[in-house]
Amino acid sequence: MKIRMRNQIKLDEQMELIDQVYDVEWTQKGSNHYLIYQSEEQEKVVLKFNADKLTMTRFSEPKTILYFIKNGQHLVSIPTPLGAQHFVTDTQHYHLDVENQALELHYDLKRADDDQLFASYQMKIEWQE
Repeated sequence: MKIRMRNQIKLDEQMELIDQVYDVEWTQKGSNHYLIYQSEEQEKVVLKFNADKLTMTRFSEPKTILYFIKNGQHLVSIPTPLGAQHFVTDTQHYHLDVENQALELHYDLKRADDDQLFASYQMKIEWQE
């Protein structure tokens, strides 16, 4: 099985498109789906999601956990060379299409201390044989 993640990132006035494909394991437990893969940095990444929420865990050093809540906000801490930076994920669009094996989300990453926009993202995750 393969996972394809396409991400359109707007940072300041610049647009970047990222298109990544990895081998992936998919499982379902109750209403939660799990996609597990190795990133290009050889880090284990686990995506846990349902109709309302995505949790993305990167088993890097230190571990990074991002939360995306349908039509909601969530505080996240992202490790950087300057130490942990605190942000808020503000998810405006979140749509899980289990039948077509796709998850689409649009979110802003804002600085936690002053709510200033850092970057905007439009991500589509697809998994299939």
